Amino acid sequence: MKPIYESIIPYSNISFKVESYNAESCCMSAGWHIHPEYEIVYVKNGSGILRIGDKTHYYKNGVLVFLAGNIPHSDFGNKQYENSQEVVIQFSKEFVDEKLNLFPELGCIKKLIQTSKHVLIFHDSVKSYLSNSFEHFSDLSNQGKLINLLSILNYLSTTNDFHKLIHFGLPKEFREKETFRLKNIFEYINNNYNHKIEIKDIAIKVGLTPNSFSRFFKKMTNRTFIDFLNEFRIRKAVDSLNERDMTISEVMFLSGFSSPSYFSKQFIKYQGTTPSNYVKKAKLL
Repeated sequence: MKPIYESIIPYSNISFKVESYNAESCCMSAGWHIHPEYEIVYVKNGSGILRIGDKTHYYKNGVLVFLAGNIPHSDFGNKQYENSQEVVIQFSKEFVDEKLNLFPELGCIKKLIQTSKHVLIFHDSVKSYLSNSFEHFSDLSNQGKLINLLSILNYLSTTNDFHKLIHFGLPKEFREKETFRLKNIFEYINNNYNHKIEIKDIAIKVGLTPNSFSRFFKKMTNRTFIDFLNEFRIRKAVDSLNERDMTISEVMFLSGFSSPSYFSKQFIKYQGTTPSNYVKKAKLL
């Protein structure tokens, strides 16, 4: 089965993405999917199955796995216990090339990242040693999260206590042309989300007719383009509400919406509350 292309939407004020989930707020299932970002997943406890590429791995007491981008996989976590916890860290090739590569001292970390193309499953002793670092990510500032990530990568780069799930290359699940086209679409959205975006305009940018573009986007992401665009804009609106001293109307226009009623409807859809209630709750924190 061909995997769905998952778009990783980063927050505007941090150069990588980290999310923590528990038994009640579990990670929304993406099914069999693929994305270009590197991914580190820590599962605290419980048993489950890792399905990565054409390999299957069973775990009994949680798992710590590191895989490179563009490797198809299914969801990793489980809800077996009340204190279940899953931490997912994702970072792009640009994060490695434009940031980590600036520091020659990080040679071991860069070697580890290269090795992740084999999908690294670390021994329980490594998972146990790093458990506190993973489980307290959500308590840290953005600066603290970056330092914590580098500390985790540093430790992982110094241990041989892992096994490689994949020893040879995987067959390419996507044609390079499709992947390149989808990347251009996401870049266009990121650069123009605060302006009016019409399907016919972005279709021309990637060499498709509007109808072909809509079919292509749905095939690759299992979502309509409008649904994806609205969620992306709401994520940017949330970032602005959290970081800037702006009115809701200013945030609405800045994130690409022009209708207050439509903005509120989409905000409720993706955040579960109205913009005004979100602001009120944020001020109480």
